Amino acid sequence: MAAYSFSKNVQQQPKPTLKAQLDSIFKVTDANNYVAAIDLIGQLIKDSEQQQNFTYLFHGYNLLSVSHANLRDTVQSLNYSKKALHYAQMSKNDTLISWAYNNLAADLSAHKESQAQALEYYKKSLHIQQRLNDGEFNDAALNLAELYHKMGDYKLMREYLEEAQKSYDPAYIYFDNPLIHLEILWGDYYVSQNVKYRALESYNKAYELIEEKKIDYLALDFYERYAQFLREQNYPDRAYEVQKRFMEYYKNQENLKAQETYQLAQAKFEAAEAKRERNQAKLQQEILDNDLQRKKTQSILLASIIVLMVLFLVYLFYSERLRLGLIKNLKFQNANLEKAKIRAEKSERAKTRFFSTLSHEMRTPLYGVTGMITIFENNPELKKYKDEISSLRFSADHLLEIINDLLDISKLEDDSFKLVKKSFNIKLLVEDVINSFDRNRLRNAQCTLTCDIDRNVPNYVVGDARRIKQVLLNIIGNAIKFTPKGEVCLRLTVKHLESGKHQVRFEVQDNGIGIPKEKQEAIFDEFSQLEELQLREAKGTGLGLPIVRKLLEKMGADIEVESEPGKGSTFSFELLLEEATLLQVTNTNSKKAPIPPKELPADFKGLRFLVVDDNKINRMVTNRILSNFKAEVQEASNGKEAIELVKNQDYDLILMDINMPGLNGYQTTQIIRDFELDVPIIALTASVENYVTRRALESGMNDVISKPFNTEKFFKTIHEQMARRSRAMH
Repeated sequence: MAAYSFSKNVQQQPKPTLKAQLDSIFKVTDANNYVAAIDLIGQLIKDSEQQQNFTYLFHGYNLLSVSHANLRDTVQSLNYSKKALHYAQMSKNDTLISWAYNNLAADLSAHKESQAQALEYYKKSLHIQQRLNDGEFNDAALNLAELYHKMGDYKLMREYLEEAQKSYDPAYIYFDNPLIHLEILWGDYYVSQNVKYRALESYNKAYELIEEKKIDYLALDFYERYAQFLREQNYPDRAYEVQKRFMEYYKNQENLKAQETYQLAQAKFEAAEAKRERNQAKLQQEILDNDLQRKKTQSILLASIIVLMVLFLVYLFYSERLRLGLIKNLKFQNANLEKAKIRAEKSERAKTRFFSTLSHEMRTPLYGVTGMITIFENNPELKKYKDEISSLRFSADHLLEIINDLLDISKLEDDSFKLVKKSFNIKLLVEDVINSFDRNRLRNAQCTLTCDIDRNVPNYVVGDARRIKQVLLNIIGNAIKFTPKGEVCLRLTVKHLESGKHQVRFEVQDNGIGIPKEKQEAIFDEFSQLEELQLREAKGTGLGLPIVRKLLEKMGADIEVESEPGKGSTFSFELLLEEATLLQVTNTNSKKAPIPPKELPADFKGLRFLVVDDNKINRMVTNRILSNFKAEVQEASNGKEAIELVKNQDYDLILMDINMPGLNGYQTTQIIRDFELDVPIIALTASVENYVTRRALESGMNDVISKPFNTEKFFKTIHEQMARRSRAMH
């Protein structure tokens, strides 16, 4: 749990941000002004609800729980802990959820009747901490060990002590060093197992650490029973030393405040006595009559005052200790969380750069492979190897699919990812999806693919057709992969809403091998491979379903799975779609009106091409493809060589690589454009990021072709640029 504070604004000022409100609450709670803190937390919760910010709603209710706990209002504290957990789950922030479970369990563990529920929440918190694996100490495991110790279950106590011990990092900066708590609990465990020498070792280590750090509240909690243990083990000198240190800590914490309070009470008493003596002559008779009663009353009053003062001091001591501990713990946790956030952001940027670099480095040699395959396919002398070449083509295309999956994962984690919403025919899209699965693949799997569309599903809707198609292809492909013999059915139903929108439900049902319930969430983890489910022919990258979930999250939906081993699986999701208007449909169809195909030239005879690429194999492949169509091809291995060739010779078209040593493709093109404006320059690159196309056009290139390319698209792009140049010259 955590304690926060807040400062008041006296003058009318612009409303502070949620973060500023949260920081201000720390200041109020630092001053023990919990009543004022509760008012300010209420404003934070109100503003967070208006902004639908679940993270700050969690912090608000968590602060309310802590404030009421400090005011000894345990019922309200428990209620607000439950609300904090609710909003932590809404935020989908695993760290906040782990905190919320841990704090709620701490509230519940204080009562014997709710300890079973506390165990469940501690375990949920620990599960999240283990999954995050962010280097922090698994305090939930330590709490579980302590609770099992209270319950007398020493076997489970040891199990969770070992789990907590594994997560302890001596190099990590902790508030309230968990090693001390570990050693104390290990000592308690060994006492329960009657292994006294091991208990003595752990207790001694805990004592040394407490003395080293001068942690007073741990000394007050631990030293008395440690001294008792030492006496039982016949270490009287050591026991005396520990008991003496306990008393020193106790006196240092208690006596100063107790003495000040007692002196104040004594001074007030003496003042009252002096006043009584000054009026003694006048009131002597009355005093004699009431002396006995007055003395009894005064004695009772004084005793009551002293008892109340002592109780008040005890309350102040423990509340102050709790408050300071919570504040320090929160500050350390915030510092560690900030470090973890920075590490995560660096890791995410590094991963994105890695995927981008990996894609380029894999596409470059893959272009050489696919290019040679294209040459082999067009060579009549190699027709007898048609099946072998076809197998090579399949393997190369499969490798390209894997590279594209890696890029999709990287792009989906980028905030710049945007959906493109246009009108489309949803029934034609489904038909296109079904037809994209070739009959050979289905026949090899001995699987049938069917489709069932509710007649009430509208024809035209508005959405990102490309991404919906990608989702369906991944889910159906996965279903076919794990249905070696059987049927896969795509089913669409619709529910019309009062808002005029349509809630379209997509279901992909198969009767394949199925997935155990405990494994159903793991299939959505990146690179997940459930080995016990894998068929020999059903291997993959494990990226299909993670891509599906991330795409659906971008669309405001989620995927659900129902499955039973041996009986099959059903994957489903629902999309809220608007029905397209007639104008939207007309505009879409007009944009997609077919353009009459232009005949590609039978050959490039009489045309001169320049291929610029630092990779020798890639130059050879491009040269061979163009030469097969009778083009005259020259090569340049770098930008400087390409510039000299263009200065001294005329070319009809230049194919330019981007990533080259020395002058890259952009720089080379800019220099060529200074003296040659007409020749078409097409980027031929393994990079597929959006910024590549933008920079290519800005540098003076006319178009971009990604390697490895589709041969038809390659020649079509060349033809379009040649035709454009021809029109410009006339």
